[in-house]
Amino acid sequence: MVKIAISGKGGVGKTTLAAMLAYLFAKDGYTVTAIDCDSSINLPTVLGVENIKPMSELEEIIEERVKGPLGTFRYNPKVDDIFEEYSEKNEFGVRVLALGTIEKGGEGCFCPQNAFLRAILRHAIFKKKDVLLLDMEAGIEHLGRGTARGVDLLIAVIEPGMRSVETLRRIEKLAADIGIERIAVVINKYIDSEGAKKLIEEIERDAEILGKIPYNQCFIEADLENIPPYKLNCEIEAFERIKNRIVEIIS
Repeated sequence: MVKIAISGKGGVGKTTLAAMLAYLFAKDGYTVTAIDCDSSINLPTVLGVENIKPMSELEEIIEERVKGPLGTFRYNPKVDDIFEEYSEKNEFGVRVLALGTIEKGGEGCFCPQNAFLRAILRHAIFKKKDVLLLDMEAGIEHLGRGTARGVDLLIAVIEPGMRSVETLRRIEKLAADIGIERIAVVINKYIDSEGAKKLIEEIERDAEILGKIPYNQCFIEADLENIPPYKLNCEIEAFERIKNRIVEIIS
């Protein structure tokens, strides 16, 4: 099976990429699990799943399985029942889970929920033609906490602009620190220009570009209508090429 984490700053389009890849892999016969690891839950809606119960709301289960004495956390809590009991499947059979968020100010650290998620990622049992997609939280702090540890591929989604190169370099550094060996880049909202071409040259010096997704009003329309972007065929060919490239490099 393949574990893929999708990272990037807020608003760059990582959730859209996760949803489109989930749809395309499922269409090709893969068993797909998509986990929204962002505290602002968007992936289930983009995948056409409503009323999903976030794992952060499983307070009694987390209390029982994760928290230990004197504020410690158990490293190996029981999680083998979570996928079936607390996930929902969309019309294409993509299994969707959400980490969730802290609802009230002052509730404290999100560490127990993150510990619970890490345990799920470590112990989930998958078959050969299974794909696990992780829509990571906005920013790159999750790499410091090691939530994405053990993935087969980390995809950094960036927008055209030299600041994105700085973000990519930080992602590469933090990913290396937790042992992620394969990092690739997707450039979203791409508009062909001399500046964009220079950006690509800069990135390609030491990172692989999986593909470019052109700027398209279609995604805005899908968001306004609250429907998955693949139902409007938003740049489907660009995402197909990215998916095919992923299959090539992880095979």
